[in-house]
Amino acid sequence: MQEKRDMYACILFLYEGDALMKRVSTDELEPGMVIARTVIGSDGRALLTENSQLSESYIERLQSLGFKSVYIKDGLADIDIPQVISNQVLSAVSSTLSNSIKTYSTKKSLDLKSLRMVVTMLLDDILSNHNLLIQLEDIRAHDDYLFFHSINVAIFSMMTAITVGYTEGKVIDIGLGALLHDIGMIMIDPAIINKSGQLTESESAQIRKHPEIGFNILRTYQEVPTKVAHIAFQHHERIDGSGYPRMLERKQILEYALIVAVADTFDAVVSDRPFRKGYSTTEALIILRKLSNSYYDPEIVEAFASNIAIYPVGCLLSLNTGHIALVTSVTRINSTRPTVHVICDRDYNLIHPPFEIDLQKTTEISVLKRLSNEETDIVRSKIYMQRNEARTASCVG
Repeated sequence: MQEKRDMYACILFLYEGDALMKRVSTDELEPGMVIARTVIGSDGRALLTENSQLSESYIERLQSLGFKSVYIKDGLADIDIPQVISNQVLSAVSSTLSNSIKTYSTKKSLDLKSLRMVVTMLLDDILSNHNLLIQLEDIRAHDDYLFFHSINVAIFSMMTAITVGYTEGKVIDIGLGALLHDIGMIMIDPAIINKSGQLTESESAQIRKHPEIGFNILRTYQEVPTKVAHIAFQHHERIDGSGYPRMLERKQILEYALIVAVADTFDAVVSDRPFRKGYSTTEALIILRKLSNSYYDPEIVEAFASNIAIYPVGCLLSLNTGHIALVTSVTRINSTRPTVHVICDRDYNLIHPPFEIDLQKTTEISVLKRLSNEETDIVRSKIYMQRNEARTASCVG
């Protein structure tokens, strides 16, 4: 009996860790759930910090602010998910961008010196964490979509530029251009930007004006190189000539803009919007690759993709052995063959005890697929049920 209790204790240790997270719709939040990733507002301040326990008032506040989902501690395993950009740097960038946009709205002036400084801070974090991959889809309120979208696009674009081989100076330039690529949107009616239904022809025409508006804003600043201003002008152009506003073809589009176009699309696809929930990083990469050679430069798509974890820490994988495994570690080196904990058999029964496999070190075991959100929820439900049964058996024993 003691041996059985020890076995349950081992299982509970693995499945009751406090660091793994899952993305949960704010409509499904319940009091007592614990925030797994600090929720940052557009002013750079934390709305809810990691480890905050949700109450009814907190949940109502998140919903009223337009958040569609947040990260909640999952309880499946004791794993820390590394972030390329620290919360401190993210807060500094958020605050600076927010202040710059407010200043422009009132005084028609951008603080380019401060913006370039925070882009340099982003670069420092990226270089310091050069072996890390983007693991998580970001979380932001609908009303703050363009704001956090701009920050994410800057991060993704800079990482891609480093992969392509840009010098640090050029990486900072593309980061600044990416951070301001949608600056023209501040002249568009917010009601159109955040509309949940299909846009009218007139509303679509208004949206399509933002690249030229942004370019005209940026080109008035001597501190902004012409190539950087053209990021705003060209990031919606497509290499087959189907983009806007000028329907340019591949040879007419600057490489800076080609990079930002990929980053812009990826972040738009993984983001929650009023009319749909965001796709996973894996699904978004599939979409980008399907659009290579028509909309996006295939070499840039692959350079971009090399910075994204197709099997992020915390996701569940189906292995060729029939087992279900939890990703516990992934870097650039083992991005397609991560380290995993094998936790269930093919019928989702817990493995006693669970065991670790470094897929880099074996050729016999391979990944069949990443489980979908629906499949992952089924596994979680069965694990929680079996965990509760284990608790009961342990107490009775």
